[in-house]
Amino acid sequence: MLSVGTPAEIRADVVIAADGTEAQFARRAGLDTTVPLREMMSCAQYLITDIDIDAGSTDFYLGNEVAPEGYLWVFPKGERTANVGIGISGRKSRDGTRAKDYLDRFVAKNFPDGKTIECIAGGVPVCRPLPCTVGDGLMVVGDAARVVDPLTGGGIGNAMFTGRLAARVASECISAGNCSKEALMPYDAGWRASRMGKFLERNYKVKEYFVTLDDRKLNTLADSIANISLKEFSVSALIKELIKRNPKMLFELKSLKDALS
Repeated sequence: MLSVGTPAEIRADVVIAADGTEAQFARRAGLDTTVPLREMMSCAQYLITDIDIDAGSTDFYLGNEVAPEGYLWVFPKGERTANVGIGISGRKSRDGTRAKDYLDRFVAKNFPDGKTIECIAGGVPVCRPLPCTVGDGLMVVGDAARVVDPLTGGGIGNAMFTGRLAARVASECISAGNCSKEALMPYDAGWRASRMGKFLERNYKVKEYFVTLDDRKLNTLADSIANISLKEFSVSALIKELIKRNPKMLFELKSLKDALS
């Protein structure tokens, strides 16, 4: 048995890199995993108890005064307890305007008597996925592959999807005795062609549109859907409803799409 700190060499036919936002393994393998500063969300979250909340609802707060180029959330964890967190663009983070600074001001105003029992912080990439997520004997999944939803910052479901697909393709390639980049490409092509892959590209363009809006326009969009009742709540349903009630948004999104293409 190896003791702590003892170097060891481990060999495998395929390595599935699932090392999160830092993506060190893929970078060391030669892939460019750089995330532009404006597309790395700086995030902080508190678990707060003894607060008055509606345990049946999830609250989101938008606006450049609250969470520039991001959003703040209150996710109930039961009666009088919630995850209260924030994500802001990395380019907006500096002394006095860090994610934690915005979060502390919000908590002091809205939950002055709450008790913070846990704190976590980290970065969330909201850029496009890596140009290629495979190499010879290498597959990259989840946050390391940059398959986080660029609009919501959610990544657990996408990580599970890419992880499962990678495992299946890796198993087939190992059995066939060929783990070259070319042989592993069905993984990369598969997730890009999937519903998840298409949503990632669409949501990236919607995210790029939203970060250009000032608070007045954000309020106008929010007011337009304030009283809607969706049979099934999802990002797709919300976007469709926003466009339906704000037809000009479709043209603005098209202009953005043309600019990004």
